[in-house]
Amino acid sequence: MENKRVKLFFLAFSISLSSIYASATEVSKHLTTISEPVPIKREPAKYPAKAMREGRSGWARYSFVIEKNGRVSNIVEIESSGSKDLSRAGLKALKKWKYQPAMENGQPIQQCVNSVQLSFSLNRGMDGVKKRFMAKYKLAVEAFSAKEYSRLEAFISEMDDSDYLDVTENNMLNALSAEYAGVLGKKRKQLRHLKNISLPTQPTKTSNEYKLSILHKRFLLSVELNKLHSAYSLYNQLKAMDGTKDSLAKYDNIIAKMDEFIEGPQEIIVDANISNRDFWRYRLVRNEFSLANIEGSLNKLDIRCANKRHVYSVEDNNTWTIPKAWKNCSIFVYGEDNASFKLIEHPIKA
Repeated sequence: MENKRVKLFFLAFSISLSSIYASATEVSKHLTTISEPVPIKREPAKYPAKAMREGRSGWARYSFVIEKNGRVSNIVEIESSGSKDLSRAGLKALKKWKYQPAMENGQPIQQCVNSVQLSFSLNRGMDGVKKRFMAKYKLAVEAFSAKEYSRLEAFISEMDDSDYLDVTENNMLNALSAEYAGVLGKKRKQLRHLKNISLPTQPTKTSNEYKLSILHKRFLLSVELNKLHSAYSLYNQLKAMDGTKDSLAKYDNIIAKMDEFIEGPQEIIVDANISNRDFWRYRLVRNEFSLANIEGSLNKLDIRCANKRHVYSVEDNNTWTIPKAWKNCSIFVYGEDNASFKLIEHPIKA
């Protein structure tokens, strides 16, 4: 009975949908890239023996650069399901990958905006959920229902302290953490937890409702927090899904306002905080930006565009202007834990 109640709580959270709203101060735009490199060799990741014995599944997502000689470099782990051994195995394999490089005017060039998710799965359902984790999860759910938030935080911290979370454990933990962050009004934290939930790939009625719920919430939070490229990407995913017919007009209205605003005179301001890793990542929609109101230490700024990459030191209120030829740009801001700042994208100049 207790297991059933826990599962019902998890499904109730997953399937609930909040109302759709729009803000005229948010915007997104699809940016094109140059021609893609062609893979020559993709070394498969070796499943760690410990993870296999435990029946533990997981995933890790990476950003990397493809050099002019086709080698992979500057690999950054962006997100993962929480198992460090799986992340290390993916990184080790990725270092051996080889590509035919991107070409421009007959010459090889760097391709600096690349990402991949490597997954490890034994297709064994809930086998990877450890009894100790489930016991703590049940107590955390009870604490959350009773609004005993100090107890809840203690249980979440204990569950999150593991270096070897199964993908199902990761989903359960991040779903509960996102719900709690939402109650506290911590929307950036809520979005981060929602992004760390692995979405189902097998289409069933229940899995589609679950996926729709997560994407919907991520879309609304991305719009509100000025995660502009993310909002546009999520909109395309939602538009392609079954079950969005009644909401599609509202989604379209949000995107229309975003597209109108991108050419306007307002600045796009994003609050940034470095936590749980040593960098903060963002996809730009304009070609001029500043970092301001820096609190804490920022070490460097890594700008990765389709065919260019540059690394800079960071000072408060520095402004960078990116040539329009540098398409599809992301920035990685490195610094100490809990460093915060504002990213300001300046209006597009005529």
